[in-house]
Amino acid sequence: MTGRASRHLVVFSSVLLLALAASAGAQQRGRREFDRDYRSSVDTTFAFAKDGTVTLRLGTGDIVVTGWSRDQIRIHASSERENVRLDPGSSRVTLELSSSNRNGDARFEVSVPVGVRIVAGAQSGDISISGTKGSVEARTQSGDIKIDDVAERIDIGTLSGDITARGLDGDVQIKSVSGDVTVTDLKGDFEAEATSGSIEVRNADSRYVRSHTVSGDLVYDGTIGTNGRYELVTHSGDVRLTIPSTAGAQLTVSTWSGSIESDFPITLKPGEHGIGSQTKRFVFEIGNGSSRVTAETFSGDITITSKGSSRR
Repeated sequence: MTGRASRHLVVFSSVLLLALAASAGAQQRGRREFDRDYRSSVDTTFAFAKDGTVTLRLGTGDIVVTGWSRDQIRIHASSERENVRLDPGSSRVTLELSSSNRNGDARFEVSVPVGVRIVAGAQSGDISISGTKGSVEARTQSGDIKIDDVAERIDIGTLSGDITARGLDGDVQIKSVSGDVTVTDLKGDFEAEATSGSIEVRNADSRYVRSHTVSGDLVYDGTIGTNGRYELVTHSGDVRLTIPSTAGAQLTVSTWSGSIESDFPITLKPGEHGIGSQTKRFVFEIGNGSSRVTAETFSGDITITSKGSSRR
């Protein structure tokens, strides 16, 4: 082979290698673009079981879940940081961010068959779950939680944010460090703890209620079931009970700095009162006395209202 032919071959080979490298690079970039688009936005619908479980986790952003009558799940998710990950299945789905340490908002919008169990968590963002009529577990470090028309077992917690729930048909557990808790139209047992915030339960049909807060008011407006247990305790705040006039319960009420008012006659038993001491403590019965009701506050008033009374 002549020298000129050899040089031409070398040049041709170099050009070919550059072309192949450019092509490979373009394919690789194309794959990266596809992966990035897939992770940054998911929009899909597929068949899903009514007794399935959907797990949703993100760092900064909002989660919105609604129930519908279809045997399908619809997912629309987006993230500013291109890090959405979907693990699909016919009865289990996980939707999350591949890295919760990145900044940037994300939003998950999911429609599920009625009856599906929802597990939702966010570091910073609001969570809304409505119409699913199934179990719910929801946690957020900083953000509000809104629950509507769910059932079975409801477990909710937030470090900083308000919790609002309506139309609950099942047992409820709530923990809040800083934020108010408001529950309306409840049928089931209820237990809530707060460090700084009020706890209100209205229009409740419950046999067991336990509301504790360090700083905040406590409200219970609902039934008093036979042999039920109701405990409302706050260190700094008022306690307000609104119960049926036909209720049967033994009530124990006490306050160190505050007043006690009751629509029901307070008939004291010997030795079961705190008259003459700094703490006002009374134990008395209404109706058949079958249930136990405790209302305590260190600094605040206690008001017991008969259902239907004008005083609320």
